[in-house]
Formats: sequence, structure tokens, C-alpha cells
Amino acid sequence: MISAQNQIKGRITNIQAGEAMSLVTLEGDGCTVVSAVTNHGVKALGLTPGDSVTAVIKSTEAMLIKDGGQNLKLSARNVFDGRVESIDKGEAMGFVRVISGSVHLGAAVTRQALDEMRLAVGTSVTLAIKATEVMLIKE
Repeated sequence: MISAQNQIKGRITNIQAGEAMSLVTLEGDGCTVVSAVTNHGVKALGLTPGDSVTAVIKSTEAMLIKDGGQNLKLSARNVFDGRVESIDKGEAMGFVRVISGSVHLGAAVTRQALDEMRLAVGTSVTLAIKATEVMLIKE
């Protein structure tokens, strides 16, 4: 069991090795996810194409974009266009659940950002996650 709510199960389709880090691509739940993993981590887990893995992303590592996120040029490798499914508002922080295809993802954001973005259930948003923030669990 793990506390991170954003979990996408899939299979590794590609491993692009660099000097110190590798980009591990997986396909699952109708989407593509890229994770930046140290080469030591790839070796320690014995990752190879075809392996079953779960991508895990803390909700605090997700960024929400409203009004034109599709046209922004981002360095984030993981970009999900979707709609707000639910919003929980607290005094300082909020939690926004987004549905993108069949994937449900959550983003923890400040209350100030929630108020400024004027998010509501059904609002179109883009959720972005840097590859360095995606952890992998090998099945």
C-alpha cells in the first residue's frame, strides 16, 4: 500500500538510456507515461521493455493549467488533457480530481490558486507532471 493516489499500471515500451539517467516509457490505462530513472535504478529493478510497472505520482507534484494548456510549450513529459471531476477545498490547500480518458488523477493546489483559476466540476484543464516526479514500482 502507498499513500500516493496517482497510480497508473502499464507495461514498459521503451528505455532510453543516457549517461546517468534513463527515460522509461510505459503504456497503460490508455495513456503514455514517461519516468526519469537513474541508470542505477533501472539496473537495480532489472527494468526491461515489456515489464509490468506502476507509475506513482504524488498529487503535490501535479500542475494544473486552465485555458489553453494544449498550446503551451512545457518541459513536462507527461501532459493529460481532461476535465475537473471533483474539488475539495480547505483553508490553505485544495485537492482537484481530473479525469483524462480512463485515467483519474489528483492535484494538490493552494486555495489561492483554486480561487484564482475559478475551477469548477466540468472545467477543461491540463494536468502536467515532470518525468523526474514519476516513480516506478515493478510488479
